[in-house]
Amino acid sequence: MVNRKISILTLIFVFLIGTKISFSQSNWEPETNITGYISTEVNYFDELDGYDLNYSAAVSEAGILISYQVKSNFRIKGVFVYRPKFEIDQMLNEAFGELTFSEEAKFKAGRFLLPLSPSNTYYYAPVNTSATLPILVTNHEFYPVTIDGASLNGSIGSEFKVNYDVFAGGFNNSTWLRTGAVRFFGDEVNYFKKQINSSATLDPSYNKTYNFGYGGRVGFSYKSNVDVGFSAFKPNDQDVPLLVNVPAGVVGPDPAQIVQESKFEKFSYGVNVKLQYNNTKLVGEYWYSDLKIDGSDTDLEGGFVELNHRINKVTPYIRYEDQKTADVDYKRYTAGINYKPSFRKTFKLEYLRYDHSSDPINGFVGTLIYSF
Repeated sequence: MVNRKISILTLIFVFLIGTKISFSQSNWEPETNITGYISTEVNYFDELDGYDLNYSAAVSEAGILISYQVKSNFRIKGVFVYRPKFEIDQMLNEAFGELTFSEEAKFKAGRFLLPLSPSNTYYYAPVNTSATLPILVTNHEFYPVTIDGASLNGSIGSEFKVNYDVFAGGFNNSTWLRTGAVRFFGDEVNYFKKQINSSATLDPSYNKTYNFGYGGRVGFSYKSNVDVGFSAFKPNDQDVPLLVNVPAGVVGPDPAQIVQESKFEKFSYGVNVKLQYNNTKLVGEYWYSDLKIDGSDTDLEGGFVELNHRINKVTPYIRYEDQKTADVDYKRYTAGINYKPSFRKTFKLEYLRYDHSSDPINGFVGTLIYSF
C-alpha cells in the first residue's frame, strides 16, 4: 500500500507545481474532453482442450477517457477500461498529470501506458487496426502495460526527429492476463504448457503482486514515413510463485501441484520499426529478455510484423508473430479487415491460426465498436 501511494503523491505534487506555473497564463480557458467506447466481441476457436465453450460473445471492453487541459502547458488525463473479470485497479489504465516545459522536455507523473512499444499506445480497441493486439502487448512478458511513476520525455527536431522517454516506478504484475470473449488471449502459454505436460508455470497469485522497474525508449523518425526505436526495461529481481507439477509419491499417492517461489532476474530490450508510404503501413517489433530463473538462463523472446493498407474506409491487414517462452515455442498468423464507416462505428473481422508442436488452433474474431 505504501508503494502505491508514491505515484499518487507524485501526481499531486506535479499538479500543484503545474497549476502554479500554468496559472501565469491569464488568457487560457480550461478545456475538458470526454470520450468513450464499447467493444462487443465474438470469438470462435476449433479444438480447444479444457474449455467449456469454443465460442462466445461478450462486451470485451468498455472505456472512458477524460482529459482536462488546465493550461496550455499542463494537462490531466484519466482512462478507465472495463474488461470482464479484471479487478478495479487493473481497469484503471491511466491517471496522470503532465507538465510541458517545451517540446523537448515534458514531465509526467501518475499511472500511464509504457512508451516502450508503439503498439502499446494502441492498447484501446478503437485505435487498434486489428481485432487482436500483438502477443507482445497482450501477454506482458517483457514489460507491463502501465506503470505508477514518473517520466521525462520529449522530442527534438521538425521533419527529422529524435524522441526520448525515460521513466521509473511501480507496477502490477500482469503476465498472461486473460482477455477476449472466450478468454483464450493471454492464456496461450499456459494452454500449450498443458499440451506438452510442462513441469511448471506461473501461479495465478503472481498477478496480485507488485514490483518496481525503470527503462526508456529512444526513437528516430522522419516525417510520418519512418520511425525506428530502441527500448529497454529492467524490473527489480523478484521471488515469483510457480505452480509445479509433482509426480505421485512425492507429496501423496497421486500426482499433485504445489506452489514454490523462484527468483526471477530479468532485463528486456527490443527494437521497433514503422514504415509508412501514403496509405500503406508496415510495423514490426522484436524483443528479447536476459532471464534467469534461480540462476539458470531461460529463453524469452518474441516478435511480430504487420502490414496494412487503407482503401477509403476499409483497411485489410496481415500479421505474423513468433513467441518463445521457456519450453513453449509457437507462432500466430493473422489476417483481417477493418471497416470504419464513421467515427462512431468500427467493424473488424479476423482469422487467426496458432502453430505449435501440439495440434494447431484456428479461430475467428469479430468486433463491433461504438465510440462516443
